[in-house]
Amino acid sequence: VVWIGLALLAVAAILLPFLVKNYRVFQFNLVLVYAIAILGLNILTGFNGQISLGHGAFYAIGAYAAAVLMDRAGMPYWATLPFSGLLCFVLGFLMGFPALRLAGHYLAVATLALALAVPQLLKYKHLEHYTGGVQGIVLVKPDPPFTFRFLDQPFSADRWLYFFTLAVTVVMFVLAWNLLRGRVGRALVAIRDHPIAAAAMGINLPMFKSLTFGVSAAFTGLAGALGAIVVAVVSPDSFTVT
Repeated sequence: VVWIGLALLAVAAILLPFLVKNYRVFQFNLVLVYAIAILGLNILTGFNGQISLGHGAFYAIGAYAAAVLMDRAGMPYWATLPFSGLLCFVLGFLMGFPALRLAGHYLAVATLALALAVPQLLKYKHLEHYTGGVQGIVLVKPDPPFTFRFLDQPFSADRWLYFFTLAVTVVMFVLAWNLLRGRVGRALVAIRDHPIAAAAMGINLPMFKSLTFGVSAAFTGLAGALGAIVVAVVSPDSFTVT
């Protein structure tokens, strides 16, 4: 029954972009992008119990990393994803060290400060050559590798990005599922529920907390890179916290 349900779900996901217009496909692309970002936040908050209000900063960093690599370095859009994820992993891991000393509302405020600071840094005049300053960076959506018509709908750039984003989303959810269903997932839940008992059982709290922040930021940064490719424009005001 499970396999039949998965097969029907896969068929529905494949047919979906050809049943609606381009704008709706664009919206579905953003749904998939946000699903990856929320998955990253859930790893940190839901499984590890660390509160973060600043994951929008990692989303912005991932988006700008992809945009700069595409616009300035001429890198293919698909090749920017691992770079964005790796950059945000390193930054998230470093952000995890202050998190070792903070908890609850104090950690939330610290991460909120990060979300407020990043859009202003993106406007910094000495970085304008790379970030485009207040104007941001305008990208070109990648063309599909081939074209055809199905259900009287052309295989457009948005539909190609839908399948590309869907494939990345499936891979990220499978990675998260494998990560959280084993010893690592049990360790994260133990830290969330009772850190003193977790430490007594031999769980390295500082390392696990920092790595969790890094992995969560990597998921969010990769989502930001996908978001930049889908929307085809990035600007500091898009990531400003209000």
